[in-house]
Amino acid sequence: MADAGVADCAWPEDRIQVSKTPWLIAPWAQFLAMRQADRLPHGLLITGARGLGLMSLARRIMAYSLCQSPITTPGAEGACQVCPACRLRLAGTHPDILQLLGSGSAFGVSIDDIRALIDAFSLTRYGALRIALIEQAERMNRNAANSLLKLLEEPPTGSLFLLTAERADLLPATIRSRVQRLVVTMPTRAVMVRWLCDTQGVPEADAQMLWFLGEEQLMSGQLPNWDWMAVTQAWIALMAGHGGVLVTVNCWQSIPRDTLARWLLRLMVEVMRVQSGLACEAPSNLIPLIEQLSRQHTRVHWLKCHHVLLEFLQTANHPLNDELAFERLALDLTDQSLQTRLA
Repeated sequence: MADAGVADCAWPEDRIQVSKTPWLIAPWAQFLAMRQADRLPHGLLITGARGLGLMSLARRIMAYSLCQSPITTPGAEGACQVCPACRLRLAGTHPDILQLLGSGSAFGVSIDDIRALIDAFSLTRYGALRIALIEQAERMNRNAANSLLKLLEEPPTGSLFLLTAERADLLPATIRSRVQRLVVTMPTRAVMVRWLCDTQGVPEADAQMLWFLGEEQLMSGQLPNWDWMAVTQAWIALMAGHGGVLVTVNCWQSIPRDTLARWLLRLMVEVMRVQSGLACEAPSNLIPLIEQLSRQHTRVHWLKCHHVLLEFLQTANHPLNDELAFERLALDLTDQSLQTRLA
């Protein structure tokens, strides 16, 4: 986990301008309306798919809320970047910023992290507001969620809790009921591709692939460094019986388990589209591979494989041996009795 308490690193540079990102404009405007009407709640939950800039929006909200002289010009709202509070924030030394950053941990937010938040809220504030930013809040364990609930039920004076979550439904209902939600909706393919080309300078072919890949790298403008073509071809060979389990495992071990799971699930969606007679939405260089996969098994079998992949994704961050985990996945996907076992 990143720090629970005072931020000890410089404010991250962000290539994403919230006011110029179509799918972030609506939730940002919703926040501004709450603030202008003096109806800002003590808890905000920012939800949306990974890679859509949830943290960029959260940090924009945090910066604006802490700023001592915020810019309020319609359409240009934001932190002034020059007041004492902004200078502290940019230097990473603002004492009213508390962060739990889930992207750096395989285990999510723990009870000790929430206890650190509780202790931090007992300290004297620098300004009028102290903000706790909790990334990937749905990954909290039960004890951590219960402790956070107590904070939300009786929020400290001058506090704001900012939570981000890809799957809000995985948060306890008691927590969801005590925060207001800002929803980041998935943009259309055309909107995302145009945004990548215009604002990030990405060639259209790369933008199409980034849209298809999704995930955290979606808005980065940088294609990932793993070979999705080799990973896909290894899966095709495995399912067709032309590639051994060990050969496939050796290829798959080159990427993290959760990355593999999400990629195979993404391909599965297209396989199901093709088998349903719908147009494939994958980039043109992947369409022949997806069509190959669609011909190798029945729709029923692919639905069973989908179940296997979802289960693999759910355990992807567990401290298991990578080789054994990948081998089990390969065997489950090719097991001839799969339909019977999972029925």
